Amino acid sequence: MGRKRITVTLLALTLVAAAALAALGDVVGSFKAPGANTRGLARSSTRLYLLNFGSPSRIYLLAPVTGSVYDSWAIPFGNNCRGLAYAASGHLWVGNYGNDYVYDCRPATGSIYRSWSAGHDPYGLAPYCTGDGGVGTTAILTSDYDPAFYWRHNPANGSILSSHRIRNASFMDIAWDHRNKLVWMGTTGNRIYGYTTTGVVKASFTVPSNFAYGLAYYNEILWIGCDGNNYVYRVECPGTVTVWPASWGRVKALYRD
Repeated sequence: MGRKRITVTLLALTLVAAAALAALGDVVGSFKAPGANTRGLARSSTRLYLLNFGSPSRIYLLAPVTGSVYDSWAIPFGNNCRGLAYAASGHLWVGNYGNDYVYDCRPATGSIYRSWSAGHDPYGLAPYCTGDGGVGTTAILTSDYDPAFYWRHNPANGSILSSHRIRNASFMDIAWDHRNKLVWMGTTGNRIYGYTTTGVVKASFTVPSNFAYGLAYYNEILWIGCDGNNYVYRVECPGTVTVWPASWGRVKALYRD
């Protein structure tokens, strides 16, 4: 019994230590993306949606951890698409920078419920929500490179509810972190920035590859689709981001299919 107690105690201490070591930007997994040009990511409770830029552009429905492909569909409204946002009510929002429109689609098939003009190039999209997987979505966030802003839109008609200037212009995807109340944004380099609801940079970290075109948040994890090597990374995003992290993209564990 003594040995069993010691073993259980050591295991518990190991798990606690591992949890304590989890830091913003630590890579916990990765997989090769389908296609060659990831341009947006979104998370539901069971799927990771990936926008692949091409002719035609496609949306892939993936297993969030392994990247296994369940299904895909061709985007029916043009190839100039970037940015994805998923709402738990069963809506997948897709940005089109060719005509400045955002399309509200059925996630399984791509059939269009509605669309509206963002009034700018909607390069990045995210659900403004209160829970993981787009639970409690009340608005759609969009971002642009020029002007360097992010906006909060009414999901029904696209009317602008608020807007904020950002420090680092980017035409990459964004993710809404409802725990930390941060908008995470990719860059052409290998750095990710976290902006407050007033547009102030609160934190940043690096990822192993460049061109973070896809970004999605779920349960204290960020999914990051990098065009530099065509991999999707899962990185730690603790719910208590308060200062610039001591860990700068430390690789905790890296898995490849």
